[in-house]
Amino acid sequence: MRFEGQVAIVTGAASGLGRAYAIALAERGARVVLVDNEVAKTEDVSCKPVIDLSPGSGLKSCCDAIKAIGGECQPFSLDVTCSQDIGSMVDCVIERWGRVDILINNAGVHRPCAFEQMSEVSWKHQLDVDLNGTFYMTKAVWPYMTRQGYGRIVMSGASSVYGDMHETSFSASKMAVIGLVNSLHLEGEEHGIAVNSIIPHAVTGMTAAHLAPSVRPLFSKTTVTATMLYLCSSKSPSGQHLLAAAGGISHAAMVEFSPSRFKAEECTPEVITERWGDIYKAKPVTAHRSGEAQVLAWAKASAEKRHITLE
Repeated sequence: MRFEGQVAIVTGAASGLGRAYAIALAERGARVVLVDNEVAKTEDVSCKPVIDLSPGSGLKSCCDAIKAIGGECQPFSLDVTCSQDIGSMVDCVIERWGRVDILINNAGVHRPCAFEQMSEVSWKHQLDVDLNGTFYMTKAVWPYMTRQGYGRIVMSGASSVYGDMHETSFSASKMAVIGLVNSLHLEGEEHGIAVNSIIPHAVTGMTAAHLAPSVRPLFSKTTVTATMLYLCSSKSPSGQHLLAAAGGISHAAMVEFSPSRFKAEECTPEVITERWGDIYKAKPVTAHRSGEAQVLAWAKASAEKRHITLE
């Protein structure tokens, strides 16, 4: 699987999984745009390529690694919460390389906090980076992808599917991104744009302290990076959510268990209480393509029960 002639933007590329994604794409021939919120050594480079990176810069390290394997890259130091700077960055990329084929929205913040102690400022910052930043980046590349009739967009879902203790803002922002994928991929279909999410777990600076030393070796970046490359490829599905960690890859989806039917006169909270055991996890399970498809399913089931024919 190769990416020659393609241009990929990776946010949060200075370290962790973002760095791994960027290098993996470069190894397979992509030109890679590295985005992170590091500050350049000598100038404000929010709307232009980074020219002078400090010696300890993660962006510089990632850029050097890509150049060492003969790859092409262009680093930018900017904040993904600033839509104006993002627009300037994308303009610069288009001017230099003429296209954007892949966007990996990997940038995020992680600050575990008990809900009772969480401040409004912290809550808003989490959503601003994880959700709004993802929106700004995607909005900026969308017109170019629609015009060229091709694009691959991957969102980072993190631990949103199941939630975790002291992760309310993190899970809420990431679950919102999952919702973005569920709807946006429908708009991308006619333009050849596939939109998916990855829910990864690997040893990084962010996660190492949360893994016991005995299991850390199991959580290499290999599985996650391979899954990401698949989602960036021309063979990728769309509207899907893939979990990847420790050698395992699985598909996650919001599903609806089989509905229990009630007559209007008997549908009371007391009856629901009595029948909760039947309602909970009633088989079979249905995965709807969209919210509209679910509404149609409700209408068909109710009409059938009342012997009403739908056109």
